[in-house]
Amino acid sequence: MILLSNVRTDDADLARLAAELDIPTIDGLQHQGDVSVIPASMASEDHRPPVTPVPAAGIAVVRGEAGGHTHLLLASGDVRYDVREGAADDLTLGSLEVGDGASAWLDHPEHGNTGIAPGRYVLRRKREMAPRVLTPDTVRKLERARKQARKQEALEQAERAEREQAERDRAAREQEWMNVRFVAD
Repeated sequence: MILLSNVRTDDADLARLAAELDIPTIDGLQHQGDVSVIPASMASEDHRPPVTPVPAAGIAVVRGEAGGHTHLLLASGDVRYDVREGAADDLTLGSLEVGDGASAWLDHPEHGNTGIAPGRYVLRRKREMAPRVLTPDTVRKLERARKQARKQEALEQAERAEREQAERDRAAREQEWMNVRFVAD
């Protein structure tokens, strides 16, 4: 996969490179891995007009936990991004504003590039749900319930087998009576 960050140079026209790489530019809700780009109209309470211009080298929106795999924000034209410090939900990363005639791109080694059209946006992390943690008492109760369910199933299976055997015995007795011949004296 060819990334915009890998082919750009200091004097490169990012918009032209993005067009050559056929990177889609979207003005609505979009996601790139665990980063969501949300139009400010959909998240107005989170949007604060940013003032910091995105530098030519880009800004790391989310750094990879184990080194690489950083979501890098690149820009061409008037693009501003401010990190949102101390967000109550810890999911809001920052505010983004892409000026008229400008473009922004999120660049990631696994997810490729996505273009962001002019407008105002909020960048957020996606929330991952952790598996439920069970207490030892809950584990014991679940195991007891499973054991009881297995016992109940075994009892029901034995009852079914007993009914089926009784039906076979009845059918066999009927067949015997069908074969009985009465002889006149």
